[in-house]
Amino acid sequence: MTREQRRKAIIKRRIFLCCCAAILIALAALIAFTVKAVLGKKEEKPKDSSSSGAPVSSEDVSSDDTPSYPDTGIGGLDAKFEILTLVNDKTPLPDNYDYEGNLTTIPTKYINGMLNQIDKDVWTYMQAMIDAQRATEQNPKNWLYVRSPYRSYNTQKMLYENQVKRELNAGLSQAEAEDKAATVVTRPGRSEHNTGFSADFNIAEDSFESTPMFTWMQENAAEYGFVLRFPKDKQDITGIIYESWHYRFVGINNAKEMKRLNMCLEEYVEYLKNK
Repeated sequence: MTREQRRKAIIKRRIFLCCCAAILIALAALIAFTVKAVLGKKEEKPKDSSSSGAPVSSEDVSSDDTPSYPDTGIGGLDAKFEILTLVNDKTPLPDNYDYEGNLTTIPTKYINGMLNQIDKDVWTYMQAMIDAQRATEQNPKNWLYVRSPYRSYNTQKMLYENQVKRELNAGLSQAEAEDKAATVVTRPGRSEHNTGFSADFNIAEDSFESTPMFTWMQENAAEYGFVLRFPKDKQDITGIIYESWHYRFVGINNAKEMKRLNMCLEEYVEYLKNK
C-alpha cells in the first residue's frame, strides 16, 4: 500500500468513527427523552372533573351551584314572590295566626267541591296555572279543578275527629287512632289547608295520579310556584301519606329549585337555613 493509499484509509476510518459516535449520541439523547416523558406522565395529576366536562354527582352540588332564575315568570308573574311558611304536626301555626285575613273567593268555574276560599296572593298564581292547563285540554273532564283549598280551624277539627273515629272503629286505641289519623288528616292548626297556601285538586284519591291533570302538574306546576307537598318518597320526613292531589304554593323560583334538588318543604327550609 502506498503512502497516499494509507492516508486515505486513515481518513475514511476517522469519518466512520465520527459517524458511529454521532449515532450513539443521538440514540442516547432519544432514550433520555423517552424516559423523561414516561416519568412525567406518571407524576401528572388528574384534571378536575368540573373543568374537564365530566358529569358531577349530586353529592358535589353546593349552594354555589344554584342556577340563576329570572325575576319574571310565565305571563309576567313575579317569580321572586314567595311563601315558605312551614306548617306540619311538629310546627303548628301560632296562636294569634290570622286565618281569614288575606282570603279571596275562588270563582265557581274553578271549583268542584264545597270550599271556595284561598289566599288572595296565591290565587293569582293558581288561576294562571289552571287556565294554562285547561288551554291544553279540549275535554273538560280533564280540566284542573280546585277540590279543597282553605279550611277553617273548625272544619279541619271536624275532619280530623272524623278520621280518628274511623281509626277507632278499625280497632286502634285512642292514642294510636289519633296518631294514625294525623298522617291522613292533619290536626287543626297544623294543616296547610288552614293557611290558604295549599289546595287539593279534582279528587283526593290515589287515582288522581293516573290522570292527565296530575301528569301536567308534575311537569308544569313549578312554573307557577307550586310543588307536590307530600311526595311518595318523603313520607318519613313530612309525616303525611303520599297525596298526589295536594299542591302547595312556595313561589316560582323556590318551586324550581325544590324540584331541581328533589326536596320537600321540610328539607328545603332546612337547606336554606344552612346555605
